[in-house]
Amino acid sequence: MTGVGRRDKPVSPHALGAVAVLVGLAWTMRSTPGGVLAVHWLAAPLALFVLGPRWSVAAVAGGALFAGIVGAVPWANLPARLLIDGLLPLAVAWAWLRAVGRALPAHLFVYLFAAVFVGTVLAVLATGTVQRLAWPDALGSVRAADGWIALLIMADGEAMITGFIVTGLAVYRPEWLQTFDERRYLRPPA
Repeated sequence: MTGVGRRDKPVSPHALGAVAVLVGLAWTMRSTPGGVLAVHWLAAPLALFVLGPRWSVAAVAGGALFAGIVGAVPWANLPARLLIDGLLPLAVAWAWLRAVGRALPAHLFVYLFAAVFVGTVLAVLATGTVQRLAWPDALGSVRAADGWIALLIMADGEAMITGFIVTGLAVYRPEWLQTFDERRYLRPPA
């Protein structure tokens, strides 16, 4: 894991459950601006940074199940939503985190801004792009340009929230972040 977290941090079942419920709640808070395509927080990148790649998949699957149980996502659409709104952003954020870990120096700002903030933006933009390609008529009366602007605003908002949470955890509870290695990012200057 080139500069991306440590393998010896245990994941608490309580943390896994809490993140799964958070993802499920994020998927239930939806908006349909002028169309039928539901816009919602993904929370998948946050799950990745907190739980790591393996357990974030479980949390996103649990969150999708939660969203299905409460009726926010129809059961027939659940597999597609899990793939596009859950696994795709996890893959994009994980690939970006790995690339940043390999290409940039070990610095707290690099982790928080380049990996977490930019990685979340890229994950949300990738998800929104795939949604627009998969369901081109889903925006309804919303002009295409307005849909892209809304996606950029959504990506920035989710990246800000994810960044705030991960920054707070990195400062106060770095052991809670699976993708953050305090020995690498919080070492004293040479």
